[in-house]
Amino acid sequence: MLAIATIIMNLITGSLLIITGVGTMGRTLEQANSKLLHKTMSLFSRNKWTSFFTGISLTALVQSSTAVTILTVSFVDSGIMRLESAVAIIYGANIGTTFTAQFMSFQINRYAWHILIAGCILSFGTLHKLKTAGHVLVGVGLLFSGLSLMGKSVMILKGNPLLSQWLMEHSENVILCLFAGVFFTMLAQSSSATVGMTILLFNNGLLPFASAVALTLGDNIGSCITAQVASIKSGTAGKRVALAHTLYNVFGVVLVFLILPQFCDLVLAITKALGQDNTRLIANTHTIFNLVSALLFLPISKYYVRFLYFLLPDKSYIGCD
Repeated sequence: MLAIATIIMNLITGSLLIITGVGTMGRTLEQANSKLLHKTMSLFSRNKWTSFFTGISLTALVQSSTAVTILTVSFVDSGIMRLESAVAIIYGANIGTTFTAQFMSFQINRYAWHILIAGCILSFGTLHKLKTAGHVLVGVGLLFSGLSLMGKSVMILKGNPLLSQWLMEHSENVILCLFAGVFFTMLAQSSSATVGMTILLFNNGLLPFASAVALTLGDNIGSCITAQVASIKSGTAGKRVALAHTLYNVFGVVLVFLILPQFCDLVLAITKALGQDNTRLIANTHTIFNLVSALLFLPISKYYVRFLYFLLPDKSYIGCD
């Protein structure tokens, strides 16, 4: 019982540290680049291709797909941006957010406290740029501190034959793992915590690859809850953007889940071709899934937008060029 309680507490605390760390990085970078964020989205959302690459670059820059998605909701709701441009930004934002998973896949947890201390020292400085860098490093330090703490739970699990056997038996069910990914990401309102835990479980041999992929797919659906909440007070146009985000992820997950063995083989092949080891597989899964989804949806964006207008119609809609 003590082992289970320790595992649960470490997981909860580790998750909170990851969520706080990612949030700190996101808010700091968003504030530092707020003018650039607004200006870039206004200037480079003229067509689906510029919007797509804007979504990737801005999300990678501010490390917050939530900020980009919510801003997109407000832009469409106020009439500044067309829905076709907005959905392309969402495709790009989903790819940009995978940079966090790639970052977490590097084995630098041991340096978490060094990064955190360096960040705290810089954040007390007087120069604005140094303070910003300090706050970002604090976020990074908290992120890896959370991963380190969650890693201790995984090691306790791994060292307990009964618990590890129970986990392995239940983790064989890929459908269960898919819904677990959805549930825990919705609960934490952060895909980073779920992906981080998936990386740790898989890298320690406690989760089969197919099940880890299913968890990662579920994470993509669970992350849509923030946009849905943000669109509650918006008009029909804003609600379409949130719906576009959710359906895009749901459709993508369903399509990939139907060919799960082949998708797993694709990720393994690409990871091997890049000369990377298996510790990068989960991060690569996250990136490749979102790249595949974007490649599938970009050619049919016009029809996807029409479908969204069909689901949430209004009198002002007369067509989409």
